[in-house]
Amino acid sequence: ALKPEVMKRTVSNLATLLRPGGSILFRDYGMYDLAQLRFKGTSLLRDNYYVRADGTTSYFFTKDYLDDLFSSAGLSKVELREDNRMLVNRRKSLKMCRRWIQARYSKPS
Repeated sequence: ALKPEVMKRTVSNLATLLRPGGSILFRDYGMYDLAQLRFKGTSLLRDNYYVRADGTTSYFFTKDYLDDLFSSAGLSKVELREDNRMLVNRRKSLKMCRRWIQARYSKPS
């Protein structure tokens, strides 16, 4: 994941590359996804930003944060929703609550 301090700049750079009417499609972890709930306290780097055992990082988005991120780059919201799913591992009898944020933002024509 990108570091939170470079996310706004990155989205702004992407917005400048879009043609008028062009879109950015986004899908990533949502707040309170199972992956976030499994992290231990020492993995937390800052709000919603975690480091995994292999050194990679994960950020868990809220709809409000994502909307601010893309709107501040001058993009218009077409769609912004949470995808909540209960996945079941029948072999291990595990129920897993997964949560993603999906969005589509476009550059005004």
